[in-house]
Amino acid sequence: MRRFVLICICSLLGVLTTKADSLWIEADGTGQVGKAQLVKVIFGSYNEYRLQKVGNPDFQEAKDFTCWIISPSGKRITLDFSPKETSYEASFTPTEKGVYVLLLENKQRRVEDWSKSTTKIGKAKQNYYSRTTIKIGNDETVAKDAVTDLSIVRSPDTGTDVTLQALLHGKPVPNAVLFLRNPGMAEQKFTTDENGKVSFHSPKPGRYFALVTLKFETPGTYRGIHYDVFREKSCMTMVLD
Repeated sequence: MRRFVLICICSLLGVLTTKADSLWIEADGTGQVGKAQLVKVIFGSYNEYRLQKVGNPDFQEAKDFTCWIISPSGKRITLDFSPKETSYEASFTPTEKGVYVLLLENKQRRVEDWSKSTTKIGKAKQNYYSRTTIKIGNDETVAKDAVTDLSIVRSPDTGTDVTLQALLHGKPVPNAVLFLRNPGMAEQKFTTDENGKVSFHSPKPGRYFALVTLKFETPGTYRGIHYDVFREKSCMTMVLD
């Protein structure tokens, strides 16, 4: 197994660099069979809800993503996205009751020199992942293994607490730093337990954003360019009632 170092992305007072920006999915948390659902892919800072415009060169660096859906019965649904002002948008119409899982990955971003960034990690290759869900009807059925290489998934809640789990290639990630954000509240920082889990009490309804970043100290090359480290960056959005 490749050795990795767990790291966090810290928010800075003032202007954030695009190296700290994330790529995430937004959709309604619930829906109905036969009713179209809008899906958005956004690049920016969720902490301040600062969205990059699609035409911005930084978004262009992150736009080569793949986003798909796994239906409750395990069917893969391909989405056709169109660019808008601050997002790429697509829609689909659910045909089953249960939980639809929306997944995203982008492994196409070029190698960048971050020696002078706040991270000071040298030449780096970064991959993006994102996950969200849409519950159709009252059915809790969800397909197995609906994850990307690095995923944050919601586990069965305990009482009034919400439980999240970080998974790397389907296995729990202990001692990972997980950031939890909501536009109307301060950012919270957690560390996953031996099962890769954290729990929190949701103080208010709305859309929440979870983030985990792992740094692998394994040099390599991408498209003929050398990198010193690479990072796996995973986001999850969820709508809590």
